[in-house]
Amino acid sequence: MQSNVNTAERINPAELAAQRRCQETLLNCYCREIAGPGGQLRIGPPFGQNDWPAAIRMMLQRDHGQVLQVQLPHTHDRLLTVVESASVTGNYRYSSPVYHKAENKPWALLDWEALAALLLREMALQHEVTPNVELMEQIRNSVEVGTEVLGLPVPDTLPADPLEAYIDSEQSLTFGHPFHPAPKSRQGFSDDDLKRYSPELRTRFPLAWFAVRHEDVAQQSLLEASCDQLIAPNAPPAPDGCVAIPVHPWQAGFLRQHPLVRQALASGRLQDLGTQGGDFYPTSSIRTLYQPGNPYFYKLSLNIRITNCVRKNAWYELESAMQVNRVLRPLQPELARLFPGLQLMEEPAFLSVDLKDPDVGQNRQVIEGFGLILRQSVDVLRTPDSVPLLAGSLFGNHYYGEARTQKLLTDLATREGSRIEAITEHWFSAYVEQLIYPVFYLFFAHGVVFEPHLQNVVLGLEKGWPKQLFLRDFEGVKLTPSRHPAETMPDISERARASLWYEEELGWNRIAYCVFVNNLCEVVAQLGAAQPELTTRLWSIVRHHLHYYQAHYGNAASSQRINALLAGAPFPAKTNFSNRFFQRADRASTYVPVTNPIALVGGEATWL
Repeated sequence: MQSNVNTAERINPAELAAQRRCQETLLNCYCREIAGPGGQLRIGPPFGQNDWPAAIRMMLQRDHGQVLQVQLPHTHDRLLTVVESASVTGNYRYSSPVYHKAENKPWALLDWEALAALLLREMALQHEVTPNVELMEQIRNSVEVGTEVLGLPVPDTLPADPLEAYIDSEQSLTFGHPFHPAPKSRQGFSDDDLKRYSPELRTRFPLAWFAVRHEDVAQQSLLEASCDQLIAPNAPPAPDGCVAIPVHPWQAGFLRQHPLVRQALASGRLQDLGTQGGDFYPTSSIRTLYQPGNPYFYKLSLNIRITNCVRKNAWYELESAMQVNRVLRPLQPELARLFPGLQLMEEPAFLSVDLKDPDVGQNRQVIEGFGLILRQSVDVLRTPDSVPLLAGSLFGNHYYGEARTQKLLTDLATREGSRIEAITEHWFSAYVEQLIYPVFYLFFAHGVVFEPHLQNVVLGLEKGWPKQLFLRDFEGVKLTPSRHPAETMPDISERARASLWYEEELGWNRIAYCVFVNNLCEVVAQLGAAQPELTTRLWSIVRHHLHYYQAHYGNAASSQRINALLAGAPFPAKTNFSNRFFQRADRASTYVPVTNPIALVGGEATWL
């Protein structure tokens, strides 16, 4: 488990950065999910400092900081590293390598692979199961992908053109989720696939197309035009009686190997039109593609496991996305009046191939493999002066996001002749308002559960200030059964209806995790880094907006939840490490409590 060999000078900087990030995300997950709740985590020097490695003591004397110590009770081992400061929410900034002490052995440096194996072994012993080999492979794949991605630096200056800036933001998530054990994993891509299709490598490519007989096309649309008509302007010519259907180029290779597709191609029922047409840009989700000027994103199936899930459009998810649109469309006038900055990126049509084969399982694989969901483009939703940027490119993206956000705020402060701290507070307040009000209202007033994590939120900036907020991923939106019983959804299958339903407690956990833990904790940790007074003021701004929401939009249901937050009820944090270790479905995710700073911040914010 230990490695005393210092290999830093023998590996390239990108590989070293990927390995360090792997250690950081593993520790983030383990401390939040297991060590913290289990009382096995200590921050600071309460005991044992005479036992620490000399390098750690020297670092503390030179740079100060705090020592993070983790006890591993089942292996009887200890871990130790230096963080810049304690964090009540667990958003640590690491400043030293990780040291490991096995029982009756001296401290030794630990590399990323040994740390992963050690934590997986500890989990296995704790739960009396075998170590998860699949998760170890995902972690290894994540490091390999991260090495490739980190070889291409991200500029700290955004392009001047709004749509180029948007593409840049979607393709700049170099580091990925800071609380996931394998944030860059994409199992199934070869090295060549990685270079060809990864958004972080600034790629673009044409689509693969298949000609499909009209009678074999399965589609729905809430618009006057059918889905095949909506994509026709960008489709190649198809033989009479056929429709040209787009597929991700990687997925086309996957589908050509499927038995039913091979048979259909051999008989002429399907025709392979090859790769052609204009280029599309992969966005941060990898499988959702953007083309400037096209009114729709193409959300395509991709039978690749990316972080938690294989990213195919399951047959019931095609139906459920349409149902979410049916629910939200009548609400649009009300939402536009209450929250003029909100833009819901509708998914109003889908299309796939149904060969109607008697082998139901194989036929379903074909339906899912060809699945396409159309999503409204930012091109048609943004105001003329709005610059759409993926929130994840500004926050949660380690030092690249920090550099971009710092430049954005510094430029604003210079232009307006104001202190950077004051600009930061006002900018953050505008962001919180755009985020919390509509997401809470949709849940508490209408029983609609969005998942507004940093990769699902696109922020529209006008002259640098948050003015629009685009919410996406209707496939991931859920409905509470108390507000949306079965009789209100007569047009979808029972399986699709069941996938949509989230009981209120589960729905609240999903929203609270995404809003507070995945989103605002990351934003505050970055904006308030090494500035405890600013951090306090930022959380007081969150508290102010919770009060304001309840006073102006609230009801009895929101009062209960908001009062609990104001009183200090913990935030629920999704357990990504445990979920992957136990191979849980996303719906079965568990949550652990994270300290809520809102009740700890004292009086009213000074900026008001």
